[in-house]
Amino acid sequence: MPSPNTPKPTKASPKKHKTKVNFGANRSGKRKASPIADSATGTSFKKKARMDGGASGSTSTGASASTGATDAGGAESTDTSGRAAGATNTDTNDATPAEKTPAKKRARNPHGIRPKEVPENAKSTQRALQRVIRAMSGLLTQADVLPSATEARNHYDKRFDDVDDYRAHMRTLVDESRTAVQAGSDLATRLIRDAKRISGPIANDIARIPEAHLATVFTMVLKADLKGFCPDLEGPAYSAYNQLHRHLTVSAFQFLSASFALSALDVNNKVAEDTILMCDMYDNYVYGTLAQKARMERRRPGSLAQSLKHGAEYKARTRVAKVRFETAVRLELRKPVKRMAYIAEVHSDDEHSAGGEVRRVREKPGRNPVVARFFREELDPEAEAYRKRNAKRGQKEPKTRIRTDPPLPASEIGVNLPPDVPVDFFTPEFYNALSLKERARYVNTGVAFPLEEFAFDEAHDGWKTMGKVEFMAKYGNDVLTQYDIPTPEEMDGLPDSDIDDEEDVEINLEDTDDDEDEAREEMQVDEELSEV
Repeated sequence: MPSPNTPKPTKASPKKHKTKVNFGANRSGKRKASPIADSATGTSFKKKARMDGGASGSTSTGASASTGATDAGGAESTDTSGRAAGATNTDTNDATPAEKTPAKKRARNPHGIRPKEVPENAKSTQRALQRVIRAMSGLLTQADVLPSATEARNHYDKRFDDVDDYRAHMRTLVDESRTAVQAGSDLATRLIRDAKRISGPIANDIARIPEAHLATVFTMVLKADLKGFCPDLEGPAYSAYNQLHRHLTVSAFQFLSASFALSALDVNNKVAEDTILMCDMYDNYVYGTLAQKARMERRRPGSLAQSLKHGAEYKARTRVAKVRFETAVRLELRKPVKRMAYIAEVHSDDEHSAGGEVRRVREKPGRNPVVARFFREELDPEAEAYRKRNAKRGQKEPKTRIRTDPPLPASEIGVNLPPDVPVDFFTPEFYNALSLKERARYVNTGVAFPLEEFAFDEAHDGWKTMGKVEFMAKYGNDVLTQYDIPTPEEMDGLPDSDIDDEEDVEINLEDTDDDEDEAREEMQVDEELSEV
């Protein structure tokens, strides 16, 4: 029996540790975070996007889905999970909490299955399911969004009202059931007619589904006493109303698959029979991709169409940034250089030539010639050599980027100031002409390159891997003398409107001399609103 004086054993209390990633502190001690990773550990690329997870936090537009611009086809996916943190810390060594406890990752959308977890043989089936969801919702283009479900939900809730005359009520239900067949046929006819009139991959795929089978699907929806197919993105994902929509969609898809009505969409019938997987795919798409698009359009009407308008340019620029960043990681360059390569807005956007085989580079206003020259002369040749060494048989060649002299004029997205870049991204003349508020964004973002006479001199190659203190003493301070960096006194009157506390990523690219900061981190995937 233990002595009364024996201390009771204590449990190690679970301790959550958030590792906020930053590129250095601004005047309030906070910086906007940006994702990054190491290609050596199996890289993927994340474009920063803030997304609220779950259906309960989502919103939709109040108007019905409208037809807009058309984007490239494929399956639309939204990454749906994060990693929980807060593991119990019972170690007794001298490790810091950050070393003992896994970093917490934000769960973007807790519903459904993550896109990269979908089996390869189920990809085409996933894409076909998304097409069926769009067909049932009447969303024929990428610019269409789900309407508010308020009216449809009120209609659904009437079934739970008290009924005084059950006989009259039953007669009404029978009459509505009879008209559902004709109404379903009319909806299918109208959908196919609209799909054939619209040019786009989504509409083209929907138009390939037999009209008679679509009529059966719409009849199923109407006989369930729904006022059209309209999931409630603002309510709980597992409410009775939303579960009915999920059940109808999966049942309709399995009916279409078993009837070979989706043969043109390359559906795997065995995969389609997996009801749990189909429900997970439904949740990911509806409460991830479609919900996010509805939120975007509701907050800023017209923003979705604007985003789609420049979608190809954004993707092309992001691909360039991805390749250059991974090359900088392999070369183990300074963190500010890697950060410069990572940020998509740093790179020139381009446009397709008439034949589509080459891309003509556009001008990037305000960019320091040292940055462009380093990318073209140091990173691009190494990236091309690496690609050729690791090329696979039948792999498609990347499109050639052609730089004319002078380059093409800057596009609408090319004039945006890049966030969080080292101050020497800009030419001194361009930076010094910016407003005080704009210059203040780059007060503590560091310096990436030495002056041009040293940046490309082999005798000074050591700068590429120097730590902050050594680099600033030898090269960086000379660079800073060219820039009119705001003083604390000048910044005192500025509001903190640019400060962002949102934790989107988990790795540190602050320019420090700590060797621990060089540890390779996992790159997170942020599937955009694009279709795969």
